[in-house]
Amino acid sequence: MAATCYRCGATLDFDGPIGRRTSCPECDFDLHACINCRHYDESAGRACREPHADLVVDKEGPNACDLYQLGDGASRRRGSNKAAKDALHALFGEGPTKEQSSRDALEALFKKK
Repeated sequence: MAATCYRCGATLDFDGPIGRRTSCPECDFDLHACINCRHYDESAGRACREPHADLVVDKEGPNACDLYQLGDGASRRRGSNKAAKDALHALFGEGPTKEQSSRDALEALFKKK
């Protein structure tokens, strides 16, 4: 898994630990934030897979967590899964096609057979 920036998706290559004030060379986003950590998991308690991590309220802001490890922040960007979901719906015929309007799809869904 490549380390990437949450904000811009840039691939990150750092030798050594990420300091609290280290920022992305592309967009200047603070990298030492929960959202960029490999332990970040929205489904886990306190959104962290590390049970001994301190509670951090602002997951996108810089913090001083000693358990931080740079991870794949880009995969967590809002809307990053939209293209995958659209491809899945197109593959299985769920949802309207590009030629079909939303209204036509709704009528086809509830049409009596």
